[in-house]
Amino acid sequence: MSQPALNDNIVTWTFQNYAAIVGLLSGLAICALVLYIYSRSGSLIFLRDLMWRFFGGSTTFENPKYEATRKDLREVEYYRFEFNIPAQNLEHARQADKWITDNHFSYNDVSRIRKYIDWKDFTQLSLKEAMITPFKRNLYLGLGIFFLAIISITPPLADSSYLMVSLKKAADVPSFYLSENNAKFHFWPSDTLSVDECKSPTALEKFYNEDFSEGTINTICTLFLSPTYVENVKTGLKEQKGFLLFIACLSIFAVFCILTKLSRLGVARKLHDQMTAQSTHTPAETAVQP
Repeated sequence: MSQPALNDNIVTWTFQNYAAIVGLLSGLAICALVLYIYSRSGSLIFLRDLMWRFFGGSTTFENPKYEATRKDLREVEYYRFEFNIPAQNLEHARQADKWITDNHFSYNDVSRIRKYIDWKDFTQLSLKEAMITPFKRNLYLGLGIFFLAIISITPPLADSSYLMVSLKKAADVPSFYLSENNAKFHFWPSDTLSVDECKSPTALEKFYNEDFSEGTINTICTLFLSPTYVENVKTGLKEQKGFLLFIACLSIFAVFCILTKLSRLGVARKLHDQMTAQSTHTPAETAVQP
């Protein structure tokens, strides 16, 4: 297929399927939104109500007890979504509110550290101390530094004119680097093998070592003779650059997630210290009372 025909097909396909692509992306966005709501609220009663009303269903019960139960269920769902607290009933909500109030917490802080709180027993809510140890903080800091290092070295690597390759039929031979004009055998600056060196057996001797034998060097020299060598290197460099940029994007996302984790860990640590101080002051205040 000729290049103009290929380009025409690409343009035609894009416009013919534009509506389908937009519809698919819209569907994925709606699904993501529903999943987010469900992850906070734990139910989708509001969506069921919306569908029920759409088809003309009754929105209230004649029986006062059933009507009160209906309102309670929706109240609890709204409470879970608004405050990100996994209460199963209004009594749980009341107990959670008492715990938050007694410890002088804010609902915003509690909603951010939901995973750091033990919700098994609402009568004895507590923080998961194993998740807020200094080791956890240092671990996240170490991961953050690691991904920042990847981000910092990726742009220079992506702009490199050398393509990292290996020989298919020689698995024991280390990877080496090809450019449009020469080859080198180390990541750092080193002697380069070009067509001129390949023409001189004497010049090739300096490249022989335990990793790259005479036969291996001769094989690499034959690569320069290919009429498509330059094009193959250019194509490989584009793919290598795309891969490195993908790694950089993943690293940026990882750093964002780690910063979010550290922020929530800091909030959890603050609330833990606040609880500790509160429990320390309470006995002291009781002791001084007559």
